[in-house]
Amino acid sequence: MLTINEPFFSIQIRNFDPFQTFLCGQCFRWAQNQDGLWTGIVFGRRLKLSWENDICTLYGIDQQQFIDQFYDYFDLQTDYFSIKKKLVQMDEKLEKVVAFGSGMRLLRQDLWEVLLSFVISQNNGIPRIKQIVDSLCLHFGKPISVEDDAYDFPQPEALANTTMDNLNLCRGGYRCRYISEISGILVHKPSFLTELKTLPSQQARELLLSLPGIGPKVADCVLLYSGIDRSAFPVDRWIKRVMEELYFHRETSEDTIRKFARDTFGDLAGIAQQYLFYYALNNFGKHADA
Repeated sequence: MLTINEPFFSIQIRNFDPFQTFLCGQCFRWAQNQDGLWTGIVFGRRLKLSWENDICTLYGIDQQQFIDQFYDYFDLQTDYFSIKKKLVQMDEKLEKVVAFGSGMRLLRQDLWEVLLSFVISQNNGIPRIKQIVDSLCLHFGKPISVEDDAYDFPQPEALANTTMDNLNLCRGGYRCRYISEISGILVHKPSFLTELKTLPSQQARELLLSLPGIGPKVADCVLLYSGIDRSAFPVDRWIKRVMEELYFHRETSEDTIRKFARDTFGDLAGIAQQYLFYYALNNFGKHADA
């Protein structure tokens, strides 16, 4: 265990590996230092943790705070052991895929942060997405810890009320226009995200698709990684490639892949997607679109 001069508590989290979970392309504000300590900005709080043999130790937070604020975030109500078993029973082709990413969990992230992060993800690799998100937080987010140089994810008002020149400081390119326009929509309709969470998944997807700069892949990412729809199956070039290799053995449209996944994996399609993405990312290439 690391020696850190602040309160901590430990909890056993089975079927969890922070490396697989935090670096699989679903989130962009976690990093590991040379001592093995993971730090992330979650729900406006700087979270630190270490992990060894299924024991996760969290620093600067007590057990009740963890339960109140982060139990759902780590998706601890979900039995991943049973899910992995079911996926392999559904399709033996998934056995090596699930085994490869067996410690990956789907986080239930803040909807607003996921929304903008995956707008930024378009035509971008994971390291570049992290850089843009970090820059956006630095320039427009509220400071969480001055000594740690930590900033919260910026609110819509901060992004809608600035100039394009200022937004371009984050080097988001053409995506800055989408960031500005979406932020403006949310400023004028503060209930947008709350209403989105209450809609049936297909209607929520259609509402997301009505926003500037959001296509089918980004909409599905937002639904999946915010926890709104665990059956969403985002299709990027890596998912397309692995699905064509494992199932179709030919060039296949994204719509066909998405329908096949939902028909085959049902409510577990989103979790299957993440195992497939992680497998493809690490076996077909080291950098990928998120």
